[in-house]
Amino acid sequence: MALKLSKNSGLTDIVSTDGTNPITTQHSTAGGAVEVKVFLFNDSAAKRYENVVIDPQDTTGGDESGYVQLAPDNAGSAGTYLAASAALTIGNVADTTGRAFWVKVTTPVLPDSVNKSDIKLNVTAQEFAV
Repeated sequence: MALKLSKNSGLTDIVSTDGTNPITTQHSTAGGAVEVKVFLFNDSAAKRYENVVIDPQDTTGGDESGYVQLAPDNAGSAGTYLAASAALTIGNVADTTGRAFWVKVTTPVLPDSVNKSDIKLNVTAQEFAV
């Protein structure tokens, strides 16, 4: 699949699938919410995608995908956030333009610091040749 996520509007800071360049947020043990603007893009003009969906998923252990809320971009700001762990429907992607969306990560109060690296944004779509 040629759909990718980038952490910048120039689409050069590509989020890795192997965990070497993840989307990151920093939170205190007191908990709280942090918002990040992310871009979905198609890196191949020879492909188009229909029914594109981005779904927060926890890949191991307990399901903490509820820490994550997604929202469409609304003129450079976050639109209305969906319910915790709900998938965001992007629709169809037929060009190589980046499509902004927002990720809000809300953590609870924790007794100690912890690194959480098993929550992923899973992108699904139907791929077609142009």
